[in-house]
Amino acid sequence: MEIIEGQIPADPTWRGLFLLTSADQLGKTFDLGLALARAHNGYLLTAVFLHSAIPPEMAQARQLLASARQAAGSELADYICPLIIVSTDFEADLHKLVSAAQVELVLAHLDGPIWHDLNQVTCAVAAVRGDRTNPENTASNDRLQHILMPTSGGPNTAHALQFLLRIAPRIKITALYIARSYLGPNEEALGRSRLRQLLQFVDASDRIERQVVTADTVTDGILAASSDCDLVIIGATKESSIDKVLFGDIPAAVVRQSKRPVMIVRQPQARFSHWWAYLFWYMRKLLPHLDLVKRTEAYTRIRRGARPDIDFYMLISLSAIIAAFGLMSNSAAVVIGAMLVAPLMSPIVGMGMAVVLGDARFLRLTTAAVAKGALLAIGVGMLAGLLLVVMRLPLTPELLARTRPSLLDLGIALFSGLAAAYALSRSDAAGALPGVAIAAALVPPLATVGITFAAGYFWESLGALLLFITNLVSISSATALMFLVLGFRPARNQKARRAVQMRSVQVELLSLATVIILLSVLTVELVQVQTREARIIEVTTMAVEDEAIIGGSVVELEYDFVLNDSGHELLRMDVVVRSTREVSHRQVERLQQEIGTTLQNEGIARQIALTLSVIRVTELDPLIPPTATPTPEATPILTPDGTPMPVTAVACKLAGSGCLW
Repeated sequence: MEIIEGQIPADPTWRGLFLLTSADQLGKTFDLGLALARAHNGYLLTAVFLHSAIPPEMAQARQLLASARQAAGSELADYICPLIIVSTDFEADLHKLVSAAQVELVLAHLDGPIWHDLNQVTCAVAAVRGDRTNPENTASNDRLQHILMPTSGGPNTAHALQFLLRIAPRIKITALYIARSYLGPNEEALGRSRLRQLLQFVDASDRIERQVVTADTVTDGILAASSDCDLVIIGATKESSIDKVLFGDIPAAVVRQSKRPVMIVRQPQARFSHWWAYLFWYMRKLLPHLDLVKRTEAYTRIRRGARPDIDFYMLISLSAIIAAFGLMSNSAAVVIGAMLVAPLMSPIVGMGMAVVLGDARFLRLTTAAVAKGALLAIGVGMLAGLLLVVMRLPLTPELLARTRPSLLDLGIALFSGLAAAYALSRSDAAGALPGVAIAAALVPPLATVGITFAAGYFWESLGALLLFITNLVSISSATALMFLVLGFRPARNQKARRAVQMRSVQVELLSLATVIILLSVLTVELVQVQTREARIIEVTTMAVEDEAIIGGSVVELEYDFVLNDSGHELLRMDVVVRSTREVSHRQVERLQQEIGTTLQNEGIARQIALTLSVIRVTELDPLIPPTATPTPEATPILTPDGTPMPVTAVACKLAGSGCLW
């Protein structure tokens, strides 16, 4: 590709691309592109593609671009960016031009002398038929005045309305729904409902007219309604082959039969964004879409709550103190109270909104608030950790529970973020916020980081920090997704904000992917440890219950892996069993051998050291009286003051020698 004349503008504004050949005519497509460039304060790249720069073709191209400037007039000429391009591979060079110029919409005639294959274009595409051959539209001085948009509420039509909305005050736009007559009044009601939802989704307000027409077929209705319009715009469809057989290919039928130019619009379809757009569209159907007034109220409410002040830092400090004492005293109720006091959820939700809106200043504000609040909570936790060191207290289960994050914590944080964004966006759902604060624990992991770090448990401290990062990334990502579905987004002409949005989303996705990888590794390790623990308990229980070995039941089992004198890993087990008969030292050795052999074959432990405590019990059946047996008379043992000592139950404790299997 070689640009012979003209250059791509450097301004980061909206850009459309109007494709021409030297034998083309302008028509209503040019009028539409020019109106969009003016409304978005951008440029319409009017590009003439040539096979070679021979003088005759160059002269025709210059004449065509001169007629475009003349048709635009002095008022609109500055919005045109003329280009003459020599290309030997049109499809590849078109893709390069769209990428280099950051084009957002490509407009092209499909019934010109050169066939344009636009399937590989990643931005939005508007392909037109009938704009060249209709004599009424060859004169560009007859401005575009009325656009008809037949729709059933699909995503491609919604995308077209989003960029057409800015020209609505100057050009009349009518959204049309065709109600098939044989379906009766319910079909008309459905049409009005779909048009209302569609226009609410694009924040059209009253700038776009609605019209429901009854006809035998959709094609007949569109053709009848298009008699007083200048251009028909239809969203591209994805009907299956069966649908086309039953109902026909509606856009193709309209193109063949319409006496007006017909434009088929397709939304951007980048490698991943195409599927994301459809997923987002169907999610929008499931969740209520907020109108502009409610979105403004939600934005004001969230931004006000995300701004750090003296109350924010005071509540963070108090919440961290409460959480630290609750964690060290192993009180879940106190920890829950700390979660309710913490105000850290508001700036994290604000981060998600700033990402969606591409608001760099708001994003810096919320990020700084989260960072300062997190450091403050960790500092308070470190002070509490010094108390743990002085009192020589062990790590409680509440502390340990926050040092081993897994994928379950990720899922909890994601859904908590969705709930938080939804509750903050809708004032009538604000009652769910306390539950969200409890579910998404933010300050307790930070307090755990400080406590364990001050006490010298550095690996546990890193685990708690990973849990907080997991919650932070997951909540901000989930809130961003919910805000997108609810309708928050920068305007199409805010290119700088859209660039910030794209970069922020990429950072969010990269952070989320990193967290998922780390948690996946930790979850696999946790599952392996739990599987090993479950197998040790199972093997020990089966061996103790075996009548040929002990014939008892396990009451308590404690074990840990330690290093012996030679540096090998040793499984040390303390087992308490209940038995109705005497247990000999030989039985303990057999029990140890049975457990050790099984665990060694399964690769769980190579060496074990077993200590067995036996609690003797007597089984009595009330229906069977005991048999009288001679019993020696018990001789009481006297205490120093001369009183007899009572006879108590005796537990027999036997230890098996450690053996290497």
